[in-house]
Amino acid sequence: MMNLLLLEKAKEAWKYFNMYTKAILKYFIDVNVFNLAFCIVIGVFIGFFWSMITFATFGILFGLLGFKTFKNNEYYTYYNLGLTKAYLLKRVLVFNLCISLLTFLMYLIFL
Repeated sequence: MMNLLLLEKAKEAWKYFNMYTKAILKYFIDVNVFNLAFCIVIGVFIGFFWSMITFATFGILFGLLGFKTFKNNEYYTYYNLGLTKAYLLKRVLVFNLCISLLTFLMYLIFL
């Protein structure tokens, strides 16, 4: 009996974890669409190294500006899920730093 109760609690927790993960992933993709466009332009004119640095740092602000301009109403969905703008932005920053470091390491290894 106790095992069934724990199993139900675990299923419910996984459902909410999966829901938050999907929401964070959607925000990550939406912000980085604008970020990638900006970083590609930087990469063409300045170079790959500065493009990676821009993607991980300053480009997030550009992506946030694009998201705020074109998809501002979606913040209500994240707010209803209990996710604040600061929480979402921190997650995007961490993901972008990881992606940039891995990409730059692969660039150095295979150069």
